[in-house]
Amino acid sequence: MAAEKMTRWALNAAVAFGALLALFGLGIDYLLPGASPGLNLPQLLIIAAGLALALGALLLSRPGLRRRASGRPVFSATIVIGITLLLLELLLTAAGIATYFFSSPPGIVVRPVDWWVCAAPGCHYEYEKAMAACQDGSLSGRHCRLNRQGFADSQDFIAPPETEARHRILALGDSFTFGMSADAGLSFVEILESRNPQALVWNAGMPGTGTHQAVASFKHFAPQLRPELTILGFYMNDFADNLLPIDRALRALDPENRIASVNYHFYDTWGNVFATDKETALRYYGHAVGPPRSRVEHAIGTTRLGTLLLRLRDALGRLSGALPARQSEATRGYLADLRDLAQAHGSDLLVLVIPHRADIAAPGDEFRAAIRLLEEEGIPYLNPVQSLNAPADYMEAPNNHWNSAGHQKAGALLSGCVEKYLVTKSLADCENVVMPTRPIQ
Repeated sequence: MAAEKMTRWALNAAVAFGALLALFGLGIDYLLPGASPGLNLPQLLIIAAGLALALGALLLSRPGLRRRASGRPVFSATIVIGITLLLLELLLTAAGIATYFFSSPPGIVVRPVDWWVCAAPGCHYEYEKAMAACQDGSLSGRHCRLNRQGFADSQDFIAPPETEARHRILALGDSFTFGMSADAGLSFVEILESRNPQALVWNAGMPGTGTHQAVASFKHFAPQLRPELTILGFYMNDFADNLLPIDRALRALDPENRIASVNYHFYDTWGNVFATDKETALRYYGHAVGPPRSRVEHAIGTTRLGTLLLRLRDALGRLSGALPARQSEATRGYLADLRDLAQAHGSDLLVLVIPHRADIAAPGDEFRAAIRLLEEEGIPYLNPVQSLNAPADYMEAPNNHWNSAGHQKAGALLSGCVEKYLVTKSLADCENVVMPTRPIQ
């Protein structure tokens, strides 16, 4: 009797496994990168293997055949499933399915540089070394117009003697604030500066950083500069950046001598941050996935069947919603810190919300989350969506920055508000600035 129950259990398990395998094959388009709709060879192989296993187990479940198999039910089912998986692995290999991880570490294609440091004011360029890189051609353009603190500004972050007689504005943010992809003199910060020559405008924007960089820079520079107005350029990838350490990346040059930001801190599928050594980070730069977290994960990801399982894990992780919630709370904390620091130093805080190009047509989850946080934390903000046009104001993918036209529109909108603020000292006098109605919690 016990053997009969074991046989039924083993056969039912084989039927269920085969059915799940067939369904897995039907949904493979959502797991393999670059897969196209419709039944292709990998899908057919997986579906066929699953159906064959399920039908075989159903046939064995017939009373006469089941009695013959009742002596060794678990062993027989294990052999059948094992052979099925082995054949499927061989067929997927023959079909050319790429594995999730490399069987051996990939080669390094980028060259790390020494002109990027992360210290007290956050991450920045090291002036002397950056200027040497400009002379030998490794750096060019806006990266060669740095002040001695290593930021994209024509003037040092030192308050001149006439500071008290002039208006003072400190700009913080990432590559948008830095002025990436804008022609010289046409970034939104440079437009703000040119339209308000009576004001001192310091640009502490830095590519590849998050809101925690803005907090660190403000803490370092505000006591000396004493800005009346602090402007934060907040882009949507700040949510992801804010869960990673400030020094999450190093700078390198790719084979075409372009600047590469190489992360050595990563997210796993469930939103946990893990670090790897810098050599491993350099080896995995430019590939579709980060390095494995363990030898077990690497062993699974170097097989074709394991690859499909890891991609299924990734798909489930994206549906979990855990990562956006953690990003949101971390970002809330940094925005609140910057708000409180600005208030303590007698500076008004204004956030320029920088939309992704897709947000122009329909605001996405991150954009709505940014607006919600600013409303809940009582932080004035400027929303330029109505002034922008996609794709006319954005660079071509994968460069998601504003082009000069986008910077000019954002700069004009921001300048109009700042010009009124410098007269009245109240952000509420700017019709385009949203003053949150919810109280600060």
